[in-house]
Amino acid sequence: MNYAIVLAGGSGKRLGADVPKQFTEMAGRPVITYVLEILENAACVDGVCVVCVPAYEQAVREWCDHYGYRKVRWVVDGGDTCQASTYCGVKALDGVAQAEDVVAVCLSTGVFLTEEILADAFAVAAKHGNAMAAMPCIYNLAETFDGVTCDTIHYKETHRTLNLPWAAQYGIAKALYDRAWAEGVQMDEASYLPTLLLHYGYTLHLSKDTSLNKLHLTTPEDTEILTAILERRNRNPSVG
Repeated sequence: MNYAIVLAGGSGKRLGADVPKQFTEMAGRPVITYVLEILENAACVDGVCVVCVPAYEQAVREWCDHYGYRKVRWVVDGGDTCQASTYCGVKALDGVAQAEDVVAVCLSTGVFLTEEILADAFAVAAKHGNAMAAMPCIYNLAETFDGVTCDTIHYKETHRTLNLPWAAQYGIAKALYDRAWAEGVQMDEASYLPTLLLHYGYTLHLSKDTSLNKLHLTTPEDTEILTAILERRNRNPSVG
């Protein structure tokens, strides 16, 4: 079985909106409903857990009823960080997901996620234990610690940009999150599933991604770009 954990616990501070970005309307609908629709229609997804801002949990349930998202089986409180929220989703699946099942962590603002990306993440994680969506870098990377000087260049040919979904076999994810929580490590704002795996000695395996999937709702400028694309799709669903 394959499960998706949708991270919807952020406050959207960088966007500057009063409403958390994942619940704002874009092209006539709440942003999160685009992601839930993708997961609902993906044959490779068997169940969905939404990790949510507590004040919006009822709204999420109502949207699921309104749009017919039957795969959403859990709507649970999030944590103080992305890592803590991911752990909340992992714990929600305890007793249902089997060790060999795969969980994919998805962004609630990743409105251009595709079934192809999901299917490859599930397949790679089922074979290797984990999968991180990744693409070749377009530019060389300048390493800087002060923001104004650089002593090291990382060349694009040997680097990849990581993105969500992050996927892992459930047994691995649950064991590592339980261990990290008990040890008090890998739970700060700079920690995620990929860093957790690396911390405990796992090699990351890379899966498919697209340039469009890298567009996330983070800044006001993103709102304009994403709205334009979604409105075009609404007018002509055959246009990608």
